[in-house]
Amino acid sequence: MIITNKHNVPNVIVNVVKANLQKPSRDVMRVSEIKNNPIVKDLTIKHWDEITQDVTEFLWSMLGTAMHNILEVGADKKAITEKRLVYENTNFPIPLSGKPDLYQNNGIEDWKVTSVFSFMLGDKPEWETQLNIYKFLYEYYNYRVDTLQINAILRDWMRGKAKFDMTYPQIPFLRTPIKIWKAVDTFKYIEDRYAVYSSPFKECTPEEKWERPTTYAVTKKGNKRATRVFNAVELAEDYIDNMKDEKEKDKKAKAEMIIDERKGECVKCESYCLIRDFCPWNKIRKEKENEKI
Repeated sequence: MIITNKHNVPNVIVNVVKANLQKPSRDVMRVSEIKNNPIVKDLTIKHWDEITQDVTEFLWSMLGTAMHNILEVGADKKAITEKRLVYENTNFPIPLSGKPDLYQNNGIEDWKVTSVFSFMLGDKPEWETQLNIYKFLYEYYNYRVDTLQINAILRDWMRGKAKFDMTYPQIPFLRTPIKIWKAVDTFKYIEDRYAVYSSPFKECTPEEKWERPTTYAVTKKGNKRATRVFNAVELAEDYIDNMKDEKEKDKKAKAEMIIDERKGECVKCESYCLIRDFCPWNKIRKEKENEKI
């Protein structure tokens, strides 16, 4: 992978980022990979020497790496940190490998450096999947696992919001328990994901692409905030046509209303996916968008 430094950040950061780069391997399935569309891993391996990322794109993940180093120093003596666990099954083409952050008191803890917004939305499904696979791996090694937990340092926490909003995290740290799956369900999930990796590649789902649909905002002229937002322009038009006061249609209000088309986008494909420049479906999507211009 080619690491650029367009913004001239200190070399110490560049060196840390380069030292922690990890090329995927066809000989092992990592827990972090299993939930992804298989084409991501395949094209990352094929184009590893061509993929270009600026060092600034790794700043938050670098803090996560630093958190792992802190755990090694600060964890209790009986705790297990960063233990590489490998599961092999003759029915699977390659081993499954994972390295949970921390095991202690019969529980697995994963540490995140993340945003407040991530927690305000509720538990992330990928966190639940990740920790339950870690549980599966530890139990394969005959460890008892009774609890799963996310510990999060909130990188964008604001004291002012905490003071006036009691629903906002009161400190820049949160911990949340993660739902535990039945072992048979975890194994079925792993088995199904291996089957996906053994099948012909398919385009990413809207969820995998972080797709935001095109919407149509009904807005009063001069206002930035929409009165209503619709998924179809016809619905927005009907809303304006049916605007009424208690007695009759308010023609003046109707005249002041406009429809603002808010273009949809595939957020991950646009800015975050490593293989966005090499993905055939992303190329087709961009070609279609250019045809509309």
